[in-house]
Amino acid sequence: MKSWLTASQLADLRLPGLPATAFGIRKAATRERWQNRMRTDRGGGSEYCVQSLLKSLPEGARRSLLKAVTKTTDDLPVPAKPSRAIELAAPAAPLADWQLRCAEARAAILLEVERLACFVGVEAAIEEVVQLAAEGQLRPDLQELVAAANARTGKDGKRALSIRTIKRWRSLHGAGGVDALTPAAPAPTAPPAWGATLLKLYNTPTKRSLAAVMEDLPAALPEGILCPDYHAARRFLARVSVVDRERGRHGPNGLLKFKGFKRRSTGGLQPLDVVTADGHSFKADVAHPVHGKPFRPEVCALQDVTTRYVFGWSTGLAESSHVVMDSIRHGVSSLGLFALFYTDNGSGFVAQAMTADVTGFLSRLGATPDNSLPGRAQSRGKIERLQSSLWKRAARKLPSYSGRDMDGEARRKVVKLITKDLKEHGASRFLIGWQDFLDFCTAEVEAYNNRPHRSLKRIRDEETGKLRHQSPAEALEEHRANGWQPDTLTPEAMTDLWRPYEIRTTQRGEVRLPWGTYYAQELVPFGGEKVRVGYDIHDGSRAWVRTLEEGRLIAIARRDANVVPEQPASKVEYARQRRAAGREKLLTKHIEDVRAELGPALIELSAEQEFSPALEARQREIEAELLHPIPAEPDPIVHQLETRRTRFLRALDIEARMEAGEKVSAEDERWHSVYSTQPEYRATRHIYEDFGADALEA
Repeated sequence: MKSWLTASQLADLRLPGLPATAFGIRKAATRERWQNRMRTDRGGGSEYCVQSLLKSLPEGARRSLLKAVTKTTDDLPVPAKPSRAIELAAPAAPLADWQLRCAEARAAILLEVERLACFVGVEAAIEEVVQLAAEGQLRPDLQELVAAANARTGKDGKRALSIRTIKRWRSLHGAGGVDALTPAAPAPTAPPAWGATLLKLYNTPTKRSLAAVMEDLPAALPEGILCPDYHAARRFLARVSVVDRERGRHGPNGLLKFKGFKRRSTGGLQPLDVVTADGHSFKADVAHPVHGKPFRPEVCALQDVTTRYVFGWSTGLAESSHVVMDSIRHGVSSLGLFALFYTDNGSGFVAQAMTADVTGFLSRLGATPDNSLPGRAQSRGKIERLQSSLWKRAARKLPSYSGRDMDGEARRKVVKLITKDLKEHGASRFLIGWQDFLDFCTAEVEAYNNRPHRSLKRIRDEETGKLRHQSPAEALEEHRANGWQPDTLTPEAMTDLWRPYEIRTTQRGEVRLPWGTYYAQELVPFGGEKVRVGYDIHDGSRAWVRTLEEGRLIAIARRDANVVPEQPASKVEYARQRRAAGREKLLTKHIEDVRAELGPALIELSAEQEFSPALEARQREIEAELLHPIPAEPDPIVHQLETRRTRFLRALDIEARMEAGEKVSAEDERWHSVYSTQPEYRATRHIYEDFGADALEA
């Protein structure tokens, strides 16, 4: 709506109380002396000021014209001195979205009031805005802001503005600006009186359901506190923070997955600056390299945290220091030396052979060991993730996979087939051989290193042209192309590095290890001095003796070089012999104890050549007699009959009559009550239930 209107334009508005024609409008304007001016547009004539019309027109015409004015903002006059400056700048304080929307909506409505006040005054402008808002006749953009400005629209959302409310907004804005128009956030709701008791019952490590907790809540509440219903308790738990809700249901380490955490960045690191490793029980059965029976080998992998490249791995019967050392040897020989070795506190990583200051494997490598806190697997997320993306993924390719997500029925079937194959052929087609397993692991590690890794940066594939993540091998090659080169060792140094070292004292040219004595003439001058003694775990014939401080090689001592004949035995063979001797001794003692317990009965049973139900029944009878012997002076009431068979059959007859509801004599009832407590009755009952009355001896 323009600020100046012609007689024709006023006639088109059909304002009540004014003529409906342009001629009549011109006559009324002359009579009422409306403010006018000559029209400069094409057609000439006069046009009349809207602001003066709003002050001089009748009430009906004034309201109609004002309503037309409020529906548009086109070419409306802006007063030179507005009664109040309304700004729409957002408040500086951090607020919720609904608070910001409310403050902006109130400021926009006040701006409309100030605009109309230029024509009709503040009071009339407020009344007009309130009435038009109630009728839904405000401009569409302002009408949508009414609900947001109100902040209390009621349950039906139809609560409108009021004169008192707009005046209060104007007063607040005059005192504090837009910040004063912002509604205050609701005060935090106080926890219900029963909330602490509910959490105490709910926060238990057994992880009871809320329904089960609600059964015990009434009895646990203090007197005078009403018990909530299930839905109120559920809404309360939903408002409680996840940490408070799960505290007690999880231990301190388990609760970490609900708390905030820090992500470790590898920015600024070069390859082999930090290396991590961990042992993993392979989740599939493999043929044992010695006896061929199924077992789960232990695998250990070394991963560079910068490129996620797996550059060393090994496997063995358990996560021992030798498996860890072999994986490090493989990694150093295939890629290079590393600086920091970050692992958990597993026995293979914290053993003296690994961490000792002088003889430790890491010390001789020049690497620094670092261990995570116990129970904090989150701090080793990179290597823990590797277990799933490498070893578990590989294990699922084998039919002998035995992970927790394996179908139980299929797993039992495979186990039965493996057992059957081993019994009939000594080997199973479902078990991968040891050498095949090593080749399989090599291929899986190679495939992992050449697979895109989502923690590495994205690149464009040269073949497909699509964006994808780098593979660990590509990330390593990129560092090489940028000038990085690993530190490596000579083959001779690698050979010596692989040998475990221990500190020993020389005596007359000899050094002693648990499995033998080594002699070299060059050691005689070093009598009584401490030296480093290195050995090969697979070859116990030699030992490498070096000075303690400098590590200079003194001699290669031979086992029993001053004794004839030689008795070669490596450390591995020595450990196997000790274990076998201990097991044999334990089994022998156990067999002797069993034979001593059975006594003559064992000789009698061993004379039987063929299995029969009667033989097994006799064996059970003897075991019952040994475990529950009949008293030396039997009860005359119980043993008044001649044979065990007769006594037991009488007991069955009495039991049958009692179950049928027949009358039993007092003598029979007393006899049965005593006999049913005897060991003879229990042992004979087992034989009867398994083999029937024919198996009972006379």
